[in-house]
Order: sequence, then C-alpha cells, then structure tokens
Amino acid sequence: MKLIFNWDRERTIDEIEIISNPVHKEKLASLKDRLFSDKTLNVQNPKNNRKLRIDIQQVEVIESLGHLTKIVLANNEEYLHEKRLKELQDLEANGLYRINNSTILNLSQVTSFKSGKHARLEVFTKNNKKYLVSRHYAKMIKERLS
Repeated sequence: MKLIFNWDRERTIDEIEIISNPVHKEKLASLKDRLFSDKTLNVQNPKNNRKLRIDIQQVEVIESLGHLTKIVLANNEEYLHEKRLKELQDLEANGLYRINNSTILNLSQVTSFKSGKHARLEVFTKNNKKYLVSRHYAKMIKERLS
C-alpha cells in the first residue's frame, strides 16, 4: 500500500481528506475509530496525588495554572493535568474549544449564551456557571453553538 501526502494551506485545521479505493473501506473505518477512540485524559487528584483517567465528555472546563491546567468536571470535581493549554488544542475534535487566553470549555456542557459587553459573549453551562468568551473567540464559538 502506498501513502501520498499533499499539504494544502487552504484546508481548515480540523480537516483531513483521505482518498482511497473502496476495497480499503473497512481498514479506513478501523483507522477512524482508533483515531477518535482515545477520549480520556490522564489527571492527578490534588488531594491525594493519585493519578487516574477521566473521560473527556465529563470535562466542563479546563483552566490555565501556569505550566499546569486545572480540569473541572461536570460534577464539580477538580483535577490537575500536566500539560499547558497550548498543548491541548487537539481537544477541539472532542468539542472542547478555547474561549479566552486561560480557558477551554466543553461546548456540550453549554445550555445558553448571550452577547456581553465589549463584543464579548457570555456562556452558561448546565451547572449554571457563567464563562466569558473573548472577542477573539466569540465568532467561532457562536458558529459552533448555533
């Protein structure tokens, strides 16, 4: 089997196109499942320093703590993760989007949103928490929520 890579700057960051013969349909379906199956994060409980894996869909928000991040789950449990926000950009494939310089939010946890002051966006989650989306990210978040 031969692999050919073509790079196109006009494609969006979250888009990959694979062209193949229909004979390889099952192999590519298996590849797709493996690419999107790892939906867990390794975190550390700050109370007892135990490490565990959590499902990404349980995450409500990820907040920056310098070289670490704090992960808050939908049930308000808090954990620490050893990566910075910059390193977590690939979570967009799972519905977690950057909303400002210090926060990544799980859009599946959002119940409503409204326009705020200074072209910002106010987003409300299932836990009745309010998060501010900066002007830079507001348009993209509105598109994803609409």
